[in-house]
Amino acid sequence: MGKFCPLFLLIFVSVLAACSTGSQETVENPDAPLLLRDVTLPPSTPGQTQVASFSGGTPFGITPEIVSPLNEQTIPADFVLVTPTLPPSKTPSETPTVSATPPPSQTPTVTVTSTSTQAIFPTSQIIPVTGEAVQANDQVCDSTWFFLVPRPQSCPRNTALADQGVYQQFENGYMVWVRQTDAIYVMYNDDTLPSWEVYRDFFVEGMPRDNNIDEPANLWEPVRGFGLLWRNNATVRTRIGWATQQFETPYSVRLQVAEDGAIFINDPRGGIFGLTPDRNSWALYSSG
Repeated sequence: MGKFCPLFLLIFVSVLAACSTGSQETVENPDAPLLLRDVTLPPSTPGQTQVASFSGGTPFGITPEIVSPLNEQTIPADFVLVTPTLPPSKTPSETPTVSATPPPSQTPTVTVTSTSTQAIFPTSQIIPVTGEAVQANDQVCDSTWFFLVPRPQSCPRNTALADQGVYQQFENGYMVWVRQTDAIYVMYNDDTLPSWEVYRDFFVEGMPRDNNIDEPANLWEPVRGFGLLWRNNATVRTRIGWATQQFETPYSVRLQVAEDGAIFINDPRGGIFGLTPDRNSWALYSSG
């Protein structure tokens, strides 16, 4: 044992000398290898590090740092570690909302001004001029009236007379001539009685017309039978006024007399004159 002590000390001194020389060479030669214990490592994750230590049979050596078995992972040699790769994440799509009842489609609102259309039938309209309308009659007659409106109270005495006639309108009334009876019916639009009159026509073809009368604007003196009556009868002329038509209108006249004496005469416009027997009133019924 005493023999080994001097030998150990000699080896130890040699090592120290070598270390001292290595330090100087490091300073003089920076590229020289450095002793591991002289290197300052930056802090990192703890792992396997080497430190200088003494071993029983080696004077000076480097041994690995002892790692705790609890921190060391042991994997069998035949085991293959496979790190599972997760599938790409899928962003869930929005779940479509299904409505049990489809929403009603919105129809644009349009303000429409609509006008109700009523069927038009050929129904006569009664327009009274003077007097009261003749009341309807429900009795069955032997002869029929030549018109539908108005419906007289009594039946006609006979069938309607159809002949040539003449019609003319005046400021305050009408004149109608019927050739077969050679009569001129005059209806006045005033409050004087009688409301209507009938005159005999004394006109003869070839009679001259009085051209010395000054006519107002848009008004005319009647001619022929109407003119003869108008000029010779001042009452008729005053009550009925000037003619509003320059010439009389010839047409197919129809005349019918009721059992009570009422007279019905048509005009060229589709109207019906109703003359009461007492001559106190008359009415003009029009089919429109």
